[in-house]
Amino acid sequence: MKKSNRAIYIILGALLAATIILALLNSGDSELRRALEENREFQIKIDGTVAAVVGLLDLLDLNPQEFTTTLASSIGLPREVTLKGVELRHILENFAPDHSGAQSYIVSGLDGYYSPLSRTEVEKEEHIYVCFSIDGEIMKPQSEGGYGPFMMVIRGSRFAQRWCKYVEAVDAVGVTG
Repeated sequence: MKKSNRAIYIILGALLAATIILALLNSGDSELRRALEENREFQIKIDGTVAAVVGLLDLLDLNPQEFTTTLASSIGLPREVTLKGVELRHILENFAPDHSGAQSYIVSGLDGYYSPLSRTEVEKEEHIYVCFSIDGEIMKPQSEGGYGPFMMVIRGSRFAQRWCKYVEAVDAVGVTG
């Protein structure tokens, strides 16, 4: 066997081993994501550590609000929709009281999308919502062609690029205390 062939086999073996290791590490994440979607839940984290798991019934207990906005997404043409949800600041107050020193927040979706939010944005009244209903119906999950089970919406924003479909977690980052 030539030295160049041996080097190629070693590199291919290393790549195969790395692929297997990454697949094993990711399998836990995909199981968690599947469970969150099926159970209609998302996580509240403080600097990456899970502080609470919030479900649909929890949001219903927080006096959700209904509002109309324009939904502009890669899935379809822009259209007026009526959404129902709870302000993110209220969710954090109820499920992560230790979040108040956060420098910023990161909302992540089951599809791998991340939307960063400033502390000022989150604290602003009637601004950022975690929604669970669209046009009077509970949001369908991604697997059924929907935007849910939860979608983070920045109310009044002209464009929806920073909205986050399929919310998996809200992480309060840089908490001092």
